[in-house]
Amino acid sequence: MTAQSGQSNRILTALGNNWFTLGVIVAVWTALRHPSAVGAVLGGAGVVRGIPMLMFLIVGLTLPSERIGAGLRRVRLHGLVQCSIFVIAPLYFGITASRLRPVLGDEFVIGVYALAVLPTTVSTCIVLTQSAGGNTVGTIFNSVVSNIAGVFLSPLLLSRLLGSGSGGGGLPGGDVGRVLASLALTMLVPLVAGQLLRRGVREAAVRYRRHLGNFSQFLVLCMVMISAARSAESTRAAFGDSAIVPALIYIAVSHIVLLAAAYLLARLLRLDRAERISAVFAAPQKTLAAGVVLLSTYFAGSPEVLGIALLPLLLYHPWQLIIAGFVRGAFASDRF
Repeated sequence: MTAQSGQSNRILTALGNNWFTLGVIVAVWTALRHPSAVGAVLGGAGVVRGIPMLMFLIVGLTLPSERIGAGLRRVRLHGLVQCSIFVIAPLYFGITASRLRPVLGDEFVIGVYALAVLPTTVSTCIVLTQSAGGNTVGTIFNSVVSNIAGVFLSPLLLSRLLGSGSGGGGLPGGDVGRVLASLALTMLVPLVAGQLLRRGVREAAVRYRRHLGNFSQFLVLCMVMISAARSAESTRAAFGDSAIVPALIYIAVSHIVLLAAAYLLARLLRLDRAERISAVFAAPQKTLAAGVVLLSTYFAGSPEVLGIALLPLLLYHPWQLIIAGFVRGAFASDRF
């Protein structure tokens, strides 16, 4: 009885630790099976606009920006991480995805380009760095900087990648301005508001950081469900079951390539062990929260594209968490 109880507890603990990844799977499955029901409950304009604004208000509340100054001196670490996020990843995905366009399909490649330009995760890379004994302050700094810079850089880089692909596809100048304005209202304004609000409720924000983070992740699941439901039928038509295997392989290999590149460059730059850990967790990861908002805004007028464009991110996110678990264990056991 005791052994069975212990096994049940381990299963419940594993489910609790991976609830978000499981939630992504359930959200996508539900949206694909019942798109009309999801649209009726969550498809209102106020909900679609309000959820991401609330998400980034929470991000502003929980980002410990008062600790950013302490990490400014780690110039090589910051240069490596930001270059990996906004230069190396876009170049890698831009070159490889364009070569594999006949296999992956045009819409999926659009999603790969969107994945390429996203900033790093807001909280996951910080938690992993801390638990593995890395430079937590350096990871916090790079997470904050990349997510703020991403509000402006990500849509511009995405338009550049789309415009350089076969057949064009980049946004005209006026549309880029519209996307930037929409993203600023959806992401930047709530982020700044959250930081200002944090000054008055800092202790409460620190105390309830975990609860706020869990609620923010729940909101991300809602956005994932909305986006998947909006284009469920077009997704089925445009992306058959036979194409999912090469897509999975490409995404899995790509994350490992970017992770290995971050580690090797950190060694080449002679970063210390704590900084190497920070680089490995911050550089190759991509945020699902900002990604869903970016794609939903960028392709607001093309719901038939949105479902496929979201798929690379939905494949990349759980895979990066799985790999991060193994990498964290390797660092914790001093194997690297």
